[in-house]
Amino acid sequence: MAFSDNHFIRTRPYLYHLTDRNNLDHLRVTSLLMSAAALMRQAKETTYLRSKRQSSIQVTINKRLVSIRDQQPLYAGNVAFQDGYLFEDLIEMLNERVFFWPGRPDGPIDYGQRHFERYMNDHPVILRIKTADLFQCNNSVSPLYCRYNSGSPRCSKGHGSPRGPSTFVKAVDADFTASATVEITFVDQVTLPKRVEISNSTRGPWRLL
Repeated sequence: MAFSDNHFIRTRPYLYHLTDRNNLDHLRVTSLLMSAAALMRQAKETTYLRSKRQSSIQVTINKRLVSIRDQQPLYAGNVAFQDGYLFEDLIEMLNERVFFWPGRPDGPIDYGQRHFERYMNDHPVILRIKTADLFQCNNSVSPLYCRYNSGSPRCSKGHGSPRGPSTFVKAVDADFTASATVEITFVDQVTLPKRVEISNSTRGPWRLL
């Protein structure tokens, strides 16, 4: 079931990321997408590094306000913890990552579409990036793949969704297919390629960041 990064690029040629409109200036200045943990550490505000965010928070970095989204869909009761993981470990693991939803030119997979719809009333901005471009800009680090919506676990037939050290894996270690991938993540931060498109909708119209 393992696959290669190149196979994933062919299967899901676009990646999508949702961000607060207030974050665009920070993205344009830095050309970086940073994890929640990296943003909190840079702002020297780590209260929520291992604690669930019930609502979005704002931190200040170089006199710019940066918004970090809530974790409301994350419930410990829906998780089957693996290898001694605690809820706080899961929160920190999620905070350490930058997340993308895979898709094609006409939009993300259904999981991503539902995620964007959940925050529609916040009027966020959606980033669309060619998968090949993002991988090339970050070719010194391995993208990690997940078969779940990791931040929104659900019970199935009374069983929680598994979370632990094997939640995010390299392509060669995956026990699922490229087309079954729900999330692509990078630890800490990613460099944005020159061409990044933004829109108010997953369907466009698109304009350059």
